[in-house]
Amino acid sequence: MDTLIKISNVFDSVKKTVKDKNTSNRLQSLKKDILLLQSELLILGKENHGMYVRSLAMEGYLALLSAKTMPLSLTEKKNILTVAFDKLKQHALREESLFIFLRIQNLLCYFLIQLDEINQAKDILESIEEMYDNISKSKSDIYIDAEDLFTSEPICNIKRMNPEKIDKLITNNVQMLAFLYNKLNLSQKYTLYNHTALRRQLEMKEGTPQDWALRTARLGNYFTYLNQLGNARHHLCAAYHILRTCHDNCKLMPEEFVLQKADFEMHFLELSHHWVKYGLSLFKLSRKKILTRFFSQHASGGSGADLWKSVDFLNENFDGTETDKENSKDSGSEKYDKGDCLSEKVYSFPSLDLTDIEKKVPLEIIRNADEARKLFSFTHKWLKRAENYYDFEHYSAQYISCSLQLAELYEHLAFFEKNIDNQYNIQKRRADVLETLNSLLKNCDNVMSIQIDVIKELSQVQLELMALNLQKLWREESQTNILNLDTDTDSIINSLHSESNKTLTEKTLNTSSKNIFLRKMAATTSINGKLFRLSGQIDPRTPSELSFDYELLRNS
Repeated sequence: MDTLIKISNVFDSVKKTVKDKNTSNRLQSLKKDILLLQSELLILGKENHGMYVRSLAMEGYLALLSAKTMPLSLTEKKNILTVAFDKLKQHALREESLFIFLRIQNLLCYFLIQLDEINQAKDILESIEEMYDNISKSKSDIYIDAEDLFTSEPICNIKRMNPEKIDKLITNNVQMLAFLYNKLNLSQKYTLYNHTALRRQLEMKEGTPQDWALRTARLGNYFTYLNQLGNARHHLCAAYHILRTCHDNCKLMPEEFVLQKADFEMHFLELSHHWVKYGLSLFKLSRKKILTRFFSQHASGGSGADLWKSVDFLNENFDGTETDKENSKDSGSEKYDKGDCLSEKVYSFPSLDLTDIEKKVPLEIIRNADEARKLFSFTHKWLKRAENYYDFEHYSAQYISCSLQLAELYEHLAFFEKNIDNQYNIQKRRADVLETLNSLLKNCDNVMSIQIDVIKELSQVQLELMALNLQKLWREESQTNILNLDTDTDSIINSLHSESNKTLTEKTLNTSSKNIFLRKMAATTSINGKLFRLSGQIDPRTPSELSFDYELLRNS
């Protein structure tokens, strides 16, 4: 008991020294007191077997204090914590040692990451993860803060800590594991642990709603990158719901809202970028799926496919899993079979009711013009929100990005539009956006590469418009009598000798010549289009290109 009293008195001195940061001999005094406490704790552990674990926990706290306050190198701090960690590991679940053990482990792994000892930190975090179930099954209100052990009171009289402190430490460890898996390029584990940390923080209401919403939105954006759009939608909707709720609550407090109004504007601006990427990704996946199906069908059907005929495949029934494996991005060394993929329910926030919000966000593969218009409208709303914030003078890079995204959005919409006049109007809007951007870039320096890309895009739009005009002409001419070389040759030859049929014969020959000319122009347009896509874009990008029979290139 005398030893505990002495330890308690010295520890009071240590706490005062830590708080008083202006004392000149602070570090020397602190080091001296810590060494004295360590020697006393050794005596306590040896003389009182029942207090051995308690003494180890107090030693662990002193090691943590030294690593946080003493001017030591990262390696020295790591070594101090490693010794304390190893001593406490076999007693980790004891009521007096669990909290300090988790704190030591957390800081030790942080130092290991700083020293680029990633695998060692990963091994420690994964081994500790096995304890979490045992912690949750035990009574969560039995654990003691190590700082409260520095008293002369017996263990049974020491107050127990708030269970939330343990939960926060576990959440921090889950976050650290997510960070490590990201560095190791293990995308599936990264998303799982990042989501788990966010779910735990949401349930505990840890941190600010704004911070939680932004980190959830960024995870949703990463899901978009992985083409896991169901998970992306859920996280982006969760972020929007929390951010909107926080925004509306702040409006009830005018003074607070004035202070945070600019922050909210920036938060919603970031969220708008993530939603735009989501919409563009869904358009790209839909186009890829349709084009893959279309060309695979004609590849298997031989050379008899009539690509002059209007493309009519957007209403086919596609299953949603056919190209999931193809569309999922391989983010590095992590490989897993389809059976290893986790259910989307794992990536949900059960405490949030997002049903109504998610219903308003398109998710399924786009199959027709109506669905394309709905996705366009949703994405365009968020894109305009960003466009209204940026101006070319102060945010030139962001303004350029928004303009290019708007042009891309029009391009996707035109792809799904079956009416030629509607396609033409959409492509004209796309051209207007690019021409406006190009006129602004002419007056700027150091944007040559961007301007070249915009000019190439404008050239492509002109090709699209010309192709649409050719299609329109072809359809108009196809309503008249077109020369059939297999059946009409004899009648045409005979009609050449007939003066009475001369007018009709000339009309027939003129019509057929005109159609052959249109075919030649279409083939030329197709060649021009291919030249603009030699940079790596393999598949045709618009229905207008699909309407040109590429077999003509070999026959003409």
